[in-house]
Amino acid sequence: MNVILLGPPGAGKGTQARKMVDSYHFEYISTGDMLRKEVLSESQLGKIAKSFMNKGDLVPDNYIIEMIVTSLGKLDVTNLIDGFPRNISQAKSLDKKLIEHKQEISLVLHMYVEDQELINRLSNRAVCISCQMPYKLKFPDEINEITCINSSCDNGNIKIREDDNPESVTRRISIYKEETFPVVEYYKSLDVNLVDINAEGTEDEIFQEISKFIVV
Repeated sequence: MNVILLGPPGAGKGTQARKMVDSYHFEYISTGDMLRKEVLSESQLGKIAKSFMNKGDLVPDNYIIEMIVTSLGKLDVTNLIDGFPRNISQAKSLDKKLIEHKQEISLVLHMYVEDQELINRLSNRAVCISCQMPYKLKFPDEINEITCINSSCDNGNIKIREDDNPESVTRRISIYKEETFPVVEYYKSLDVNLVDINAEGTEDEIFQEISKFIVV
């Protein structure tokens, strides 16, 4: 079973992905996590990716595909793909890879949230650099008081992401609408099982809705 998780930045894809992995034991493939690891390692790819990410731009296809091709080559029967594909070209590349492995997309979960709510969420968010667990900030200095719930993480690694400022967030939402949202229509045109998920409820409410459509 191959499930794709789509949605704008700030929709809560990472949070719901963790719940899905814990509950249904999916193999988790996240281009966002992979990119951030490359950035932290200061690899050549990481430095290139950072130059795009800090401006709120998408990392070009050739870098993304180079990075994830190994992971996609290991696809088995229960996979959750988060953050890919981000455009029609990537969607077609993924289709090709799945066909090579005699697989198909079982379900696409499209999480949607109003623009202003996305801006509010991302502009008041900190994340644990180690595990990417997000934390909502009531005020900026609260970041010094947050302890990651994952005991294995270094609490000094809780930071505000450089691309979580209002200007970059607005640009990221705009790029999502122009480049990534058409992927939703692409999958609809292929008659893929695609479900729209209202992602403005609580984490548990959203997960309950998602769980209605997962059969493993």
